[in-house]
Amino acid sequence: MKILLIGGGGREHALADALSRENTRVELIAAPGNPGIADLARIIPVNASDDVALMAVAEQEAVNLVVIGPEAPLAAGLVDQMRLRGIPVFGPTMGAATIETSKADTKAMMMAAGIPTAHAETHRNAKDARDAVKARFGAPVVIKASGLAAGKGVIVCHTIDEAYAAIDRILDDKAFGDAGNECLVESFMTGEELSLFAITDGTDILPMIGAQDHKRLLDGDEGPNTGGMGAYTPVSLSTPALIDDVTERIFLPTLHALRKRGTPFTGLLYAGLMLTPEGPKVVEFNCRFGDPETQAILPMLTGSLLEPMLAVARGARLKHQSALTWRAGASVTTVVASEGYPDAPRTGAGIELPSLSDDIRVYHAGTTRDADGVLRTSGGRVFGVTAVADTFAEAQRRSRDAAARIGFDGAIHRRDIGWREAERRAAEMATVHAAAIHDAAVRAEIDAGTDARAS
Repeated sequence: MKILLIGGGGREHALADALSRENTRVELIAAPGNPGIADLARIIPVNASDDVALMAVAEQEAVNLVVIGPEAPLAAGLVDQMRLRGIPVFGPTMGAATIETSKADTKAMMMAAGIPTAHAETHRNAKDARDAVKARFGAPVVIKASGLAAGKGVIVCHTIDEAYAAIDRILDDKAFGDAGNECLVESFMTGEELSLFAITDGTDILPMIGAQDHKRLLDGDEGPNTGGMGAYTPVSLSTPALIDDVTERIFLPTLHALRKRGTPFTGLLYAGLMLTPEGPKVVEFNCRFGDPETQAILPMLTGSLLEPMLAVARGARLKHQSALTWRAGASVTTVVASEGYPDAPRTGAGIELPSLSDDIRVYHAGTTRDADGVLRTSGGRVFGVTAVADTFAEAQRRSRDAAARIGFDGAIHRRDIGWREAERRAAEMATVHAAAIHDAAVRAEIDAGTDARAS
């Protein structure tokens, strides 16, 4: 089995790790890969945006499966081109990928199909968007660039002035380039966020366990929005009943709407959800594995990832596939980033990787190796440090401690990944403890009454 993995970030490193762990007979080829993936795959220095060269690699290598990690090749129609050549490829077509590449179109589709989501308006003119905020939305409000913005085009605004500034930044200043040719003004939703992935053949799905991303740069969810500073799984709020509800009210109706408009979706559908008092609602969809959630989720997988991916790529139905299975315990991923991230990250710093225990996985996200063999930073997010343990608290501690040991000038990381889960579990333990004290007191009173009657 020969697999071509396209991409060179932390998500692709996690995919390479999962596929190679599942089947040692798999021959992995990565384009362009990274120094971490190089330990698992044969690296071919072809950029993930070079469609012509990637097609040539797939054909020359006679690969059995192509797995596309990043959103840009999907948006450019690489899946469409590969299918025309008869190459089995896991991912959506360009038309289906608009579920991520055009937030405006996707919001309109969801509202028309009755898929639970926040109310929103789309605007191309900054004055019209500002008028909408003032007249119909107020604050807090969410302003979004409609196109691809590397996970950074969503701005939560707590005042009207902040909303005006966000609109100007997107539409007039073009802070996100063409992704900001239009923006969404969206009602603010309250609740807790959840990331839910599902492998789909366009009709049926295989859902994964829920994860929670941490977008803000600093502890306590402070600082600017980023592509993601860490993630953990499982999330105790993501119960089987909740996943069934999301499947029935969000995933399946979305797939139906995509088929109805002539763009059936196959591959990995990512639902970013807000768990509101009225139930789960869609914040956004992505057309690929999320980053850094993938780095937390895949180390927990005990069943096959390759089998359902290969089935989808070959056009088979998932109803014949077994449900995905997961190990007990928890997984926590802490991102180590460069100083200046997300706006102007420093790169080129030499990296010292310490020796870590076997339960720690260090996924390369922004690294390169120079001609002298020195490992250096090459991006904003440099590593995803994942710890898997029998308890959430232990996974959280090990991930945090391992991230702190990775050395390069200007390295930054959050120390509180999973803080909501930690608070939730602490509250549950306090409730259990209080109940135990109450039960002990009641038993003592009963015993005292029994002793008094006996005397």
